[in-house]
Amino acid sequence: MAGKAPLRAGSGAMPKPPAFLTSKRSRDVWKYTINALDSAGLDWTSALLQVALLADKVDDWRSHVEEVDRYGHRYDEDANGGSLETDESRAERRARGEVMKDLDEGGLTVMSAGQVRALDRMLTADLFAADPFAAMDQLDNGSVNLPQKPPWSMTKAEARIWREIQPLLQASGFDYSTAGIALGLICAAISDWKACKQWILDNRGKIFAAAKETGRRYEVSASYNRAKIAKQMRELLKRNGMTVASCARTKALSKGRVISEDLAELLGYINDRPD
Repeated sequence: MAGKAPLRAGSGAMPKPPAFLTSKRSRDVWKYTINALDSAGLDWTSALLQVALLADKVDDWRSHVEEVDRYGHRYDEDANGGSLETDESRAERRARGEVMKDLDEGGLTVMSAGQVRALDRMLTADLFAADPFAAMDQLDNGSVNLPQKPPWSMTKAEARIWREIQPLLQASGFDYSTAGIALGLICAAISDWKACKQWILDNRGKIFAAAKETGRRYEVSASYNRAKIAKQMRELLKRNGMTVASCARTKALSKGRVISEDLAELLGYINDRPD
């Protein structure tokens, strides 16, 4: 909750990770996530199992990223001259999607962190006041707080994108202190998307190939994968105040307006109370 002193390395306050987090990277993600939640004033004390499972998912995902990076490219050429996606590439994208599923419940996107703060404010205020929104008006607009880096070693392509988006986020005025993992996922998705474009450019704009035996034309994987990757990118941008619409919702949330089912349920309880 707000008001707790931030955790510091060596203070003894960091809880011990579960035994199933055996790799250094998974334990680093564990510490990184708890420190981020604590510094943002979010209560993580009952969510340690979720944090641990997320850390394990991130570790699994990054192992696939390393395989793709070691291989050097995502697409081979099939027998018809089209693109054939490697198993490492498919596995990396699936694992990335699994990490995405846990971000909102963990308060690890800009939108979800804002909703948790608003709920916390409502729960510690006088719910039966004449104007329950009065407490919400005391919410700080927040200050820009960008994570310096995610809790893993980035590929060169990801690190380049990370550096490019930092100035863009600086102008938003939003608090990205708990969104380091989400921003790292965005960098990975953009890198994946660019790999599709690069294969097509390297093959003179080839979108379709023809089967040698039947002559039947089919869309190459570097082309149809772009829609899958764009869906992940769209979702991540939306959940982190990085679209025009989600930017407006984030601003509304910071001023205490109801934009979530949880807040609506709380106010419904207040409005339905017996006089």
